[in-house]
Amino acid sequence: MGKNYYLGLDIGTGSVGWAVTDEIYQIPKVHGKALWGSRLFETASTAEERRINRTSRRRLRRRNQRVEWLQELFAEEINKKDPGFYRRMKESRYWAEDKLDEEGKRPEVPYSLFADKDYTDQEYHKQFPTIFHLRKWLMETQETPDIRLVYLALLHMMKHRGHFLLSGNIDEIKEFKTTFTQFLEAVKDEELGFDRKFDQEAYQQSEEILKDRTLKRSAKKTRMVKALGAENVSEKEWLALITGGTAKLSNLFDDKELDETERPELCFSDSGYEDYAGEIEAELNERYCIVESAKAVYDWAILADILGEYKSISEAKVASYEKHKKDLTYLKDLVKDNLPKEEYKKLFSEGKDKTTNYCAYIGKIPGKEFKGKKCSKKEFEDYLKKNVIAPITDENKTKYLREEIEKGTFLPKQMIKDNSVIPYQIHLYELDKILDNLKDKIPLIEAEGDKIRQIFTFRLPYYVGPLNGIPKADGERTNWAERKAGKIYPWNFREMVDEETSAQKFIRRMTNKCTYLMHEDVLPKYSLLYSKFTVLNELNNLRLNGEPLSVDLKQKIYEEVFQKNRKVTLKKLKRYLMLEGFADRNVDITGVDGDFKSALTAYHDFKEKLSGVHLSEEQKEEIILNISLFGDARNLLKNRLKKLYPQLTDKQREDLSRLSYRGWGHLSRKFLEGVTIESPLNGEDWTIIKALWETNENLSQLLGSKYTFTEAIEKENGFTENADISYQTIEELGLSPAVKRQVWQSVLIVKEICKVQKGEPKRLFVEMAREKTDSGRTESRKKKLLDLYKSCAKEEKELVQNLEMRQEADLRRDKLFLYYTQKGRCMYTGRPIDLEKMLRDNKTYDIDHIYPQSKVMDDSLDNRVLVEKIYNQEKTDIYPIDEKIRKKMQPFWKSLADGGFISEEKYKRLTRATEFEAAELAGFISRQLVETRQSTKAVANILKQMLPDTEIVYVKARIVSNFRQDFKLPKVREINDLHHAKDAYLNIVVGNTYHVKFTQSPVRFIENSTNRSYNLKKMFVAGKVSRNGETAWVSGNDGTIVTVRKFMRKNNILVTRRAYEVTGGLFDQQPMKKGKGQVPVKGNDERLQNIEKYGGYNKEAGAYFTLVESEDKKGKKIRSIEYVPVRMKKQVEQSKEALEAYLVQQRGLKNPIVLLNKIRIDTLFNVDGFHMWLSARAGKQLIFKGANQLVLSDTDEATLKKVIKFINRRKENKNVEIYSSDGLTSEMLREVYDTFLEKIRNTIYGIRLKAQEKTLSSGIEAFEKLRIEDQCLVIYEILHLFQCQRILADLKLIGGSGNAGSLTLNSDITKYENISIINQSVTGIYEQVINLKKL
Repeated sequence: MGKNYYLGLDIGTGSVGWAVTDEIYQIPKVHGKALWGSRLFETASTAEERRINRTSRRRLRRRNQRVEWLQELFAEEINKKDPGFYRRMKESRYWAEDKLDEEGKRPEVPYSLFADKDYTDQEYHKQFPTIFHLRKWLMETQETPDIRLVYLALLHMMKHRGHFLLSGNIDEIKEFKTTFTQFLEAVKDEELGFDRKFDQEAYQQSEEILKDRTLKRSAKKTRMVKALGAENVSEKEWLALITGGTAKLSNLFDDKELDETERPELCFSDSGYEDYAGEIEAELNERYCIVESAKAVYDWAILADILGEYKSISEAKVASYEKHKKDLTYLKDLVKDNLPKEEYKKLFSEGKDKTTNYCAYIGKIPGKEFKGKKCSKKEFEDYLKKNVIAPITDENKTKYLREEIEKGTFLPKQMIKDNSVIPYQIHLYELDKILDNLKDKIPLIEAEGDKIRQIFTFRLPYYVGPLNGIPKADGERTNWAERKAGKIYPWNFREMVDEETSAQKFIRRMTNKCTYLMHEDVLPKYSLLYSKFTVLNELNNLRLNGEPLSVDLKQKIYEEVFQKNRKVTLKKLKRYLMLEGFADRNVDITGVDGDFKSALTAYHDFKEKLSGVHLSEEQKEEIILNISLFGDARNLLKNRLKKLYPQLTDKQREDLSRLSYRGWGHLSRKFLEGVTIESPLNGEDWTIIKALWETNENLSQLLGSKYTFTEAIEKENGFTENADISYQTIEELGLSPAVKRQVWQSVLIVKEICKVQKGEPKRLFVEMAREKTDSGRTESRKKKLLDLYKSCAKEEKELVQNLEMRQEADLRRDKLFLYYTQKGRCMYTGRPIDLEKMLRDNKTYDIDHIYPQSKVMDDSLDNRVLVEKIYNQEKTDIYPIDEKIRKKMQPFWKSLADGGFISEEKYKRLTRATEFEAAELAGFISRQLVETRQSTKAVANILKQMLPDTEIVYVKARIVSNFRQDFKLPKVREINDLHHAKDAYLNIVVGNTYHVKFTQSPVRFIENSTNRSYNLKKMFVAGKVSRNGETAWVSGNDGTIVTVRKFMRKNNILVTRRAYEVTGGLFDQQPMKKGKGQVPVKGNDERLQNIEKYGGYNKEAGAYFTLVESEDKKGKKIRSIEYVPVRMKKQVEQSKEALEAYLVQQRGLKNPIVLLNKIRIDTLFNVDGFHMWLSARAGKQLIFKGANQLVLSDTDEATLKKVIKFINRRKENKNVEIYSSDGLTSEMLREVYDTFLEKIRNTIYGIRLKAQEKTLSSGIEAFEKLRIEDQCLVIYEILHLFQCQRILADLKLIGGSGNAGSLTLNSDITKYENISIINQSVTGIYEQVINLKKL
């Protein structure tokens, strides 16, 4: 086929769909197989997951190191007092009968800490019920305490020393005004709000509101808004955030683009906030410092609540203990005196599963073992309300209990989640108090007090990294620290470690690579050059009254506005243009979304802080690089600056060290200044930055076909010859592990297709899905609307009452949601909308797109309004909206915008008076063609290296989705995996049509089009799309769609799954209780081998399987598939004897012979004609997922699509009902039910799912009696039986099992007649069958 073929890729997070076509979209065959397929694989764990695990390991390692240092300091004195003390502490993990003393004998008195005649563990715990009692006593005592008590208190501090996120001493940390002012200033500096002075009363009110634990989050926000007079959306959102609510990034930063990020919301009170904070920081870069200042306020409020009126944490915790004790006595007396004995026993003695009594609240039963699950504070409070408060009719008796529950202060616990907000300064204050109190009493404290303090405060600088690395295959180590031989302590760290050299190595490791020049390091985001690029790139999009800026005016704005103002707003720019006579007050400035996002921050910093010092551009850039890398290590930064630039004063170095330059750009210096072409204007050498300065073209335009920069970049990258891409090439990309896996699988597919086709494709069409993230809770539309209506509840009383009766699921209907956001009025006439008529039919009211869909494929709520149908028909594709409508409706629209019912963006679109400019239209088209995500660009660069003569074309998922809808080509992901290949096929069809239509240069297309005429909505239904003799699409029922439909109906798709060996975790990280688990907690400790006593780790991970022949008890040959655990992988691979020993000793096999060394996870099996993938094991059972792709009729598929849509709604609200608009009937569902039953009876599914035939057959009568909503549920569950995933079906509603459809085989495969594995190539074009019975 050679060059005359197209290749499409649909790259997802767990799959790559691929398809090959000729130039008229026909799919060829090779070796009798159609060339399209779906490659499936397990999604790689994210870098975040691995980072969290790595950080946890390091934290524990460093904590143990602090303990070891403390032990060394105390060893001599403790040995004088009690030689067995350390030994007893070490032995405390063992049962009494397993404990050993220094001589290896069982001690007479098996205590854990104290074994004196007159002072044992019992006396210790009586004197100090908690560790905080001991710490408090040591701060205050006038006695000379036992050295062992001092060690125990300091040991607790070393283990739990708090976070290091805040700077300053304890008084500064506890002081509200400083923290709150820093937050307000941070928001103000970014010009997001709070641009006014607040008096002492505002600070006082804010402090009291944030500390008031009786207020709910929404009430706190409301009061904070009132106290500070919050005006705009951004201010209100910041106040929601600091009070523990959920906030949208787009509202916080007045930046709609943040809605498109992987994680568009954040909430400090989320239990998983720390897990995703890194993602937020990556999205925001330098703006993240404002989030940190907001988090400091939130943490202050939590800390203030923990400390209360006390100065030390120990005082607060002791008071908390005493209150718990008092409350418990009160509760016991209340229950004893007013409720039956059974209730008392139920509350204080039962430890069953799912109970939420006092035992579950504290996690133990006095004198017994607690086997249940701990409950939350709220669950326990609910239990008390229902079982204690409700049955006692005398309210006076329960008054205290009710009040304390309301305040959230009843039975406070010491170990709570909020302890994580305690900064180290709180513990350091206590440490200093203890050391100061004891230095005159204990000589050791006087002599070693400074070292103890250094142990507590020591942190390994991040730029030094791990001190001991692991050797890698290439001879290097995983660490980069430059150190001397010998033991390192906090007090000799600077002598032992060369921080400067370590820091230099850190720079080289940390720098990412340029998006376009793959081997060049990126610039810091605050680099003078990079800042100039971002400003010019944004300025070159600017339009005045629809016309581009002249180059001369653009340069003047740069020099006279940006170089004179830190932050440039549209208001400042407009004022400049008017004062200089370039425009009048009615000038229409477009091309920039809101205010300018870019700024010359470092330029202004240097101008202000380094006056009188001459530094070259290169020197300034080096300073910026150092601040970007070491800004968090101010002392190191100051030392580096002193060494590099001795001419700077101490004050200047101090000022520079306080600058916060975070984040990195995406481009390198060489890309901006080193790639040259000949200027088409004057023949001079042009660089990217020079072209941005001397033209009004942005970067995308400069990289278009009008200029030759792209060719020059490809030459720099060495894209002129086919590169052999290895996994190492992918590994070096700055991408997440999940994306790297997608890319590598894509590369393997492309390599195999090129091999099969004997050449590169003419064009390669790439569509890449976003990474999936848990973005938290879905925002409640109902709650949002009710909050908005609070300000106008009296005026809109009827609407509010109507809204309150609505279910959340109702408001998922966009028509209804728009109705309430428009206060029940037509957006173009202002007339009230007849709600009943709107819900009943589609003849009277319609949803209109403000920006016509013919020009902009924007279906967001910001671009849609609910109007009377006649006005939508009259408006057609005209924009702007008719002047008469604008004049009449502008006050109403403004009121909606001011009230938060519509966004500022929507208001701008409604009120705009000018037509679209050429640049805007080009931008609209570009959004369909140009991919902005770095991951997709990286993939394209890799593919370009492989295929230098192939055109790489981006395809957006949305335009393919629109094509599917327009031509009724439905996709139901849940039915099978074939849709990945079909999406890849459509990527070719749709992508090629756009490519030919717009020639990859929307600007040129618009410039060359008469009247700027194009219609994105009708591109596939009107006329022919062709250019330069190439026809990409012929519309009409007998046009190209005939071919497309023909292939979309086919299901001859190759489906393969990546087989792999498991690496990483050896088992579940959390040890099980005694009697549970598979692996002992310590493999090298004989005493801990007893799982019955000490528990163990559960779910031992298997690396892969192996085929073994052995003998049964009678000496008969048997064959079995045995798993090899991850923990033994290295051993068994190094020695055949080790594998055989494992099989004999741990798997219990007799005379084993290994026939097949490795059968990887997700290997394809064929058992008696039924295909399935091996995915896990449980005991002696092998667990599989099906590999037979379910194919249904169009009718059944359409019904299932509706069922799944309903099920998704039901997940939000279990009481949701089927609407007439759902288009589902019991007859339709019965047809699908019968189809499923027929599949099991008469197709390949019957081989492994025969047991379910009986359930479905006998369950017909039960199915027919169910409500239609439950019938949908049953259909959805039956679908699980056929899916190629490990999801079991719950068929209880029709009399079946709750876990139906498990695909299992006994690991002993001797009895199976036909069992083989099929090793497939990445595409499935090539395969090898291995018969497991004939080896």
